[in-house]
Amino acid sequence: MTTEIVASENKNQKIDNISILTNGDLFNRMQSLATVMAASGEFVPSHFRGKPEACMAVVMQAARWGLDPFAVAQKTHIVSGTLGYEAQLVNAVINTMSPTKDRLHFDWFGPWENVIGRFEEKTSSKGNKYIAPAWSLKDEAGIGVKVWATLKNENEPRELTILLSQAQVRNSTLWASDPRQQLAYLATKRWARLYCPDVILGVYTPDETEERQEREVFDAPESRVNLAGLTSAASSENAAAEPVQADTQPTTNTADIAEKFRQAIINADDPAVVQTLRGEIDKAKSSLGTALFVELKNRAVARYHQLTAIEKLNQAINELPKPGADGASDAFAALERLYTTSKRHLGAELEEQYSVTLADMKPEYAA
Repeated sequence: MTTEIVASENKNQKIDNISILTNGDLFNRMQSLATVMAASGEFVPSHFRGKPEACMAVVMQAARWGLDPFAVAQKTHIVSGTLGYEAQLVNAVINTMSPTKDRLHFDWFGPWENVIGRFEEKTSSKGNKYIAPAWSLKDEAGIGVKVWATLKNENEPRELTILLSQAQVRNSTLWASDPRQQLAYLATKRWARLYCPDVILGVYTPDETEERQEREVFDAPESRVNLAGLTSAASSENAAAEPVQADTQPTTNTADIAEKFRQAIINADDPAVVQTLRGEIDKAKSSLGTALFVELKNRAVARYHQLTAIEKLNQAINELPKPGADGASDAFAALERLYTTSKRHLGAELEEQYSVTLADMKPEYAA
């Protein structure tokens, strides 16, 4: 059963954080509602049943958004121990709370007929069947969606355009069966984060509620390298790096060679290719000098672990049994554990995209 998120612009009474924390009567009433929710049985998802503390978190968030807490609860799920929200709810929240004159508008452009309805059923190595796109990257050329809305006190709309090819992580079967809808959800979230980020702070994971520095996977400054990373391929690319002083400034020729290595590492799409590049970097150690050698070595290690993590996650997603099949819930739980252990290698953007993918799939595999 689909739960629609209904929001009335005139009647919704949103509550701010200060009111929740300082108004004792309001807080007590919210606690009472959380207790009722926890005892509501089948009317709330299993991760809230008998857990008034968890229900309180949803009641407080729903109050901030001005939405029905029971409806909000139905649009949540737990991914890797973190409370996540479905894309439909996020869309409703953005339309309700964003400081705009109108709702978000969408314009799908390009030859969508190249991909719509073009999917096929495949069988994994374990014998499980799954739906996968039956088109190629070439078919995606020029396909995308534009989303826009006009902020209050402004006359020109704020726009964001995203291409289907920019959706790097789309392993949910929904990307094969309904790519237009999935891309619209992705565009909505990115538009909100660009023009009104305060609206969806904390919607997916706790690290999204605070300002953070993107983890430097490919474009780390040359002065920040980690010598410990040379001793083992398993060293983390995110470890704090110590500056290494070059013995001499690289010549133009050496700088060109180093830049070619950097681009080759970035463009590599297979762990075996990166391993070959590592060997070439080792051979060029004497000509590169200490600083460039350490930097390139670390880049190669980081890229190797990232590609390996992507391969494992994609394989695990593709080999998931169909929802409702024997062992489907256990297989999805194993996928969540794999995602948790892989996050440190993915980089911030891929980590977030896989998180969204798992969040979209979670309701299908809920026990």
